[in-house]
Amino acid sequence: MFKLKSVAAQLVVACAVAIVTPAAFAQDILILDTARVIKESKAGIDMATKVQQIGATMQGELKPEQDALRTEKTSLDARVQGKTREQIGQDAALVAQLEAYGRKLQTNAAKTDRRARELAATENNALYTFKEKMDAAVEKVRERRNGKIILAKATTFSNVADVEITDEVITQLDQDSPTIVVNRVTLPPPQAQQ
Repeated sequence: MFKLKSVAAQLVVACAVAIVTPAAFAQDILILDTARVIKESKAGIDMATKVQQIGATMQGELKPEQDALRTEKTSLDARVQGKTREQIGQDAALVAQLEAYGRKLQTNAAKTDRRARELAATENNALYTFKEKMDAAVEKVRERRNGKIILAKATTFSNVADVEITDEVITQLDQDSPTIVVNRVTLPPPQAQQ
């Protein structure tokens, strides 16, 4: 009879461990929705606003040249309208203007491409700075919650609300780093071909 009670007690303990262990393990795993942190935190909003402002400034710098090119194109279109290739080729001044316009288009395309690369580099640098600030906030929340593992929300199939730390991270980030320094990246102009 003593053995039966002992086996039954061991079974109860084994069942309790089987139930408690996954629950305890689940508390070691925390879930973070990084997209929400970027979208909803003060730092993320600040960063996005600054990058958009830099992009608008870049576009503003390109606009006068692009407007002048559109005006020149309208003028050249009017001059070539109704003319054959041969007639255009016989007008040396028109040919020179068309060639000059083509070079201006190429130069403007290169500037536009450089500005796009500058904006992408500016955004990448800002995201790197944001990630460093977010990582510090995540670490504080992880320590406070005694978490061992933090998984990205995008990689989880399903989770219970009490392992989700996104709101806590946003609050911590808002408290620690409500703004992000965003510096415009300026790439050197391409070397002139000799």
